[in-house]
Amino acid sequence: MTYLGEKKLGNFKPTVTQRRKAKDTHDPRADREGDDEKHRAAIRKLPCCVPDCPVVGGDVHHLKSAGERGMGLRAPDRWGVPMCRQHHEEIERAGSRNEIRWFNKRGIAVLDLAKALWGVRGDAGAMTRIVLAHRKAAPLQELDG
Repeated sequence: MTYLGEKKLGNFKPTVTQRRKAKDTHDPRADREGDDEKHRAAIRKLPCCVPDCPVVGGDVHHLKSAGERGMGLRAPDRWGVPMCRQHHEEIERAGSRNEIRWFNKRGIAVLDLAKALWGVRGDAGAMTRIVLAHRKAAPLQELDG
């Protein structure tokens, strides 16, 4: 048997310092339903969802209007859409209250796009086809309430 001091390895409680350190390094967002690092990485490789934008690869815009965010938390990845840096900064400046209006003005059914991308997560080809189809023509959505 292996011993560490007077405590047998694998058969002792962590110290207060070890418990505090483990608590400090745990990210509660990692446990949220709808978050997936691989999905975020795949979205970053897709073309910008804004029609006529030539940029491929960029940022993930998490929709604030999807209603699934909290104080200090972004929306889950299931509400992420691909955007180039320029358009992402533009939508952030427009603000959350104008988000759907901003996308509608450009002919993007953004909630449908995010749902479709989440539905085929892991399939890069299908995700690309979905973004390109939404860029061509999509019905506009109204903001509820």
